[in-house]
Amino acid sequence: MSNPYHPGERRRRPVDLSNCDQEPIHIPGSIQSHGVLLMFTPDGALAGSSRNARDLLGPLPAVGEALSELHLNAETRAVIQSALADRHGYVDSRLVSLDGGAFDVVTHKSEGLLVAEFEQRPANALSLDSFALTAHQAFQRIQRQHGVEDLLTLAVDEISRITGFDRVMAYRFLHDDSGEVVAECKRDDLEPFLGQRYPASDIPAQARRLYVINPIRLIADMGYQPVPIEPDLNALTGGPLDLSHSVLRSVSPVHVEYLSNMGVRASMSISIVIGERLWGLIACHHMSPLLVPHSVRMSCQLLSQFVSTLVERNLNGERTRALEHSALLRREIVAQVTDREDIVLALASDYQGFLQLMQSTGGAISLDRKTQVFGRAPSREGVNALVNWLNENDTGDIFQTHAVGADLPDLKALLGDVCGILAIRFYREQNGYAFWFRSEQVEDVRWGGNPEKKYSIGPLGPRLTPRGSFAVWKETVRGKSLPWDVTALEVATQLRLDLQEVALSSENMLKRARETLLATLGHDLRDPLQAIMMAARMIEVREQSTSSANLSKRISSSSGRMHRLISQVLDISRLQGGLGLDLQRRPVDMGKLIGEIVTEARLAYPDSEIILEAEDCGELHLDSDRISQVLSNLLSNTRHHGELGKPATIIVFRRDDMLTLSVSNHGVPIPEQARANLFKPYKKESLGNARNSRGLGLGLYIVHEIVSGHGGRIGVDCANGIVTFTVSLPLAEIN
Repeated sequence: MSNPYHPGERRRRPVDLSNCDQEPIHIPGSIQSHGVLLMFTPDGALAGSSRNARDLLGPLPAVGEALSELHLNAETRAVIQSALADRHGYVDSRLVSLDGGAFDVVTHKSEGLLVAEFEQRPANALSLDSFALTAHQAFQRIQRQHGVEDLLTLAVDEISRITGFDRVMAYRFLHDDSGEVVAECKRDDLEPFLGQRYPASDIPAQARRLYVINPIRLIADMGYQPVPIEPDLNALTGGPLDLSHSVLRSVSPVHVEYLSNMGVRASMSISIVIGERLWGLIACHHMSPLLVPHSVRMSCQLLSQFVSTLVERNLNGERTRALEHSALLRREIVAQVTDREDIVLALASDYQGFLQLMQSTGGAISLDRKTQVFGRAPSREGVNALVNWLNENDTGDIFQTHAVGADLPDLKALLGDVCGILAIRFYREQNGYAFWFRSEQVEDVRWGGNPEKKYSIGPLGPRLTPRGSFAVWKETVRGKSLPWDVTALEVATQLRLDLQEVALSSENMLKRARETLLATLGHDLRDPLQAIMMAARMIEVREQSTSSANLSKRISSSSGRMHRLISQVLDISRLQGGLGLDLQRRPVDMGKLIGEIVTEARLAYPDSEIILEAEDCGELHLDSDRISQVLSNLLSNTRHHGELGKPATIIVFRRDDMLTLSVSNHGVPIPEQARANLFKPYKKESLGNARNSRGLGLGLYIVHEIVSGHGGRIGVDCANGIVTFTVSLPLAEIN
């Protein structure tokens, strides 16, 4: 929507509910009728005035001319001259007496112009001495209060006593900028508003901005007729006159109708600003016109600033206590899961502290696809779908929303009644997530305005009544939970680090136990195994009977298998311990080495045919034991997976500085899914093979690591019923 006012136009677009959020309330072009506005250029020339200026102040110079002895009086001219000379342009006020009565002269500068506002002072205004004593006593009483609610309660009592308003309320703005009445002092016959809430739209954004920069605002009579400013342009900029800091600025007709529908005839608002943000308001209502003197308003503003400081101090104290309490809960949660084998079950077994930590209605924890839910939470399927969504959308280690339907529409059906989610990822590699869930906020709201009371309805309709205003807000608030505030996110970040440390410590503990077991098996079994193998050979040499020979062969076979397993265990231990395979390169005659391996395999497995096609590759610089291990494991693989009765083929050749060694067999092609894990240990694809029922899939893993340790690569190809493993090793000839 375009700006309803342009510097060249002489008319303003009518304001209604469809455009009030864009109404330029800081440039109304008019003032309230209980005062006069004059504006001056820096050289003292009159730049414009409100239409009633001469009626209340007497003769004035023409636009473009300076004040003289014919205008106002010497005291007032001196006030204006002093304000013109002040290069800072701060808001200032003085009490002056003119023929038309006593006036508070309030001055400020607006884009280079001096704006001087003359506000009539009521005849029954308190003297400054008596009022100063009253204000001082109010300060003393408020300062002794403990807690935000107590000090706001006393603040509205004191402001009511000082100003005489029929109703004084303290609003506290919530996360969605809706306002809640948290303290009230009222005339006995008025309807109570304490505890009721009103939508954020009742105070548009541009009004909130003005509440921050001009913290006190008076409407002395809702029935006033706006007094135009002539001309209503800034003579220095050519644009509309900015009245953001004005005390007489005319009021939005929407705001006037809203208050008038409630029976209010005068109002005053005082801002509570914390950290340059509008935290709350003290709203004053009167059922008849009421002009509060400027000096009284300024003392109320000072009292409000004092209240703002006390509120901020109390909020900081509350936050400190909340963090201390959360730290205690975090320590209990960490102790609950530390040194437990299953973090998920440990946390789910006693989850009340976990939910209390975030004031949530439900929670969940998931690690390595093992998920537990508790409280008012989605199903396991819903949480697992949420984990997938978080991973796919790369949301980082902390994710939060208080509007699931809007932010995760595709998951809403799976997540049920949940509206708020806070998620922390504490273990990326194993999809470790902790979740807190919150339900819809609408359950906790109260009507703004008595549902039984009939409010007045003005030209702009029933929307501008407390009940009508609330009804619109009640519709818009559905589908949202209480949001996760800054403190909650800070606590979540700390707990994420705690759980991350626990998870990693648990993983490291398991890893160390596994490595210790592997090393122990390899070390403690090797010596007795060597003795068994030697005994088997002695039996075979000394005893010639068939039974003895069979026994020795069984012992040799079993011990040989155990020896290979122990070698593999030690290799796995070294690899997973980060020590590597400790390759020992030396000059090797490749032809002789491969010939010996093939001969041994033919003798050991006479029913398995092996075809060898090897070129003379010369003497190469390799680890002969490890290369023997590569070829032996690949040949073993052909026996376990190749087609029975079909030969295995070994091809070896050298081209310049590259040695190629391939081992192939007839067999069923390896599925694509299995190929992805082919060179990993303990893979499930190794299970279920009747010809190698006790295989663990360690052989190909070790082959891959040996080849990689030599700077080479290994690949597999399946074509025309042939499965071929090809090893390529870079090398240099020995001189």
